[in-house]
Amino acid sequence: MIQKIIELNYYHIFYNVIDDDMIYQFAIKLNLKQHKLAENVMTFDNGEEARKYFIENAGNLEMLPDVILLDINMPIMDGWDFLEWYKANKEAFARKVPIFMVSSSIDWRDIERAKSYDSVMDYISKPLTEGNFFEIVHKLSA
Repeated sequence: MIQKIIELNYYHIFYNVIDDDMIYQFAIKLNLKQHKLAENVMTFDNGEEARKYFIENAGNLEMLPDVILLDINMPIMDGWDFLEWYKANKEAFARKVPIFMVSSSIDWRDIERAKSYDSVMDYISKPLTEGNFFEIVHKLSA
């Protein structure tokens, strides 16, 4: 019964994964679909690709994700640069999109810096576990 409720309520969450690790991207897609927590997962190799997507779809609610999983260290535009850009431009979007920082960094300075952004709901250390996915869904529904 609980599984059925989760399927009904959360299967249609639209995720954006911004991370340059292709294996991680594949694993996230697989896990989200396997646990029926997402139907649509869009990936970007860096913050610049995601920034362009957001600019192109700023006013289109259906094209904006429900949540972003954002890595810190990436080429071209890293997670910090993306956060700064998003912070400066979030009023231009049809809705506020919550962000979860997902990184292999366990440096307390990175954690504190991430949590200083209003858009960041949490900081999660890689690798993500099944529990992390359900925690994200729980925080989105709160």
